[in-house]
Amino acid sequence: MPLTKLKIVELEQKIDWPCQLSEQFKRAFLSAGSIQSLKAGYYFLSTEDTKDGLNYLFTGSLILSIRTSDFDHFTYKLLGKDDFLYYGQFFDYRLQESIAAEVLQDCQMLKLSEQHLIRLSEQQPEFYKFMFSLLKMRTLPLLQKGLLNQKFSVAIKVAYTLLDLASKQTTPAGTMIMLEITQQQLANLSDVTRQRVNAVLKDFEKQQYIELVRGKIYIKNIAAINQLLVNENLTFYKPKLDDA
Repeated sequence: MPLTKLKIVELEQKIDWPCQLSEQFKRAFLSAGSIQSLKAGYYFLSTEDTKDGLNYLFTGSLILSIRTSDFDHFTYKLLGKDDFLYYGQFFDYRLQESIAAEVLQDCQMLKLSEQHLIRLSEQQPEFYKFMFSLLKMRTLPLLQKGLLNQKFSVAIKVAYTLLDLASKQTTPAGTMIMLEITQQQLANLSDVTRQRVNAVLKDFEKQQYIELVRGKIYIKNIAAINQLLVNENLTFYKPKLDDA
């Protein structure tokens, strides 16, 4: 069902746009959008559920896995509140890999079809400014993850991932941060083995940074986890939460 004019105006103010854009473009952008809700644990493939197009997350978080066509290599990326996800073929470029996503926390997202984006590109010159800014914004965390994989310890990788998870999910004010994630999922996002993640988490629990409950991680001392990254050279992107 198309969005109402009132809903378009509401979403125009709610979206964290990647650059300065006119009101005309924003409303044209939203005019063919639809809202979708996904429950935690839901798993989907781009070829089945998302088709080509663009999604914007209002709430929740998910793990995106990108894999080569022969399934020989996987890489994982966390997406959360205010993140865009685009899969398509603008600029004669398209990811050749298969993309899948697993919902970590209940998500509400805006969906825009590839056909609508093509119409925007033909009618709204600002579309290219939007896409350039979006791709630039998404590149920096990926570059940072590449550096993490090369030079940082397992403890730093896990601390980085915990902060990234906490910053991208929705946590009610005044409540302890709870990450509903398995150790295997955390290992995938941190690019280390599950056994090494388990050892780091036990050490963090011993130091009272976190509390482990089956399938859940409660962050008890966010300041201490922030402190682990303070002196690290995270050139492109440093996830950080205010001390709670």
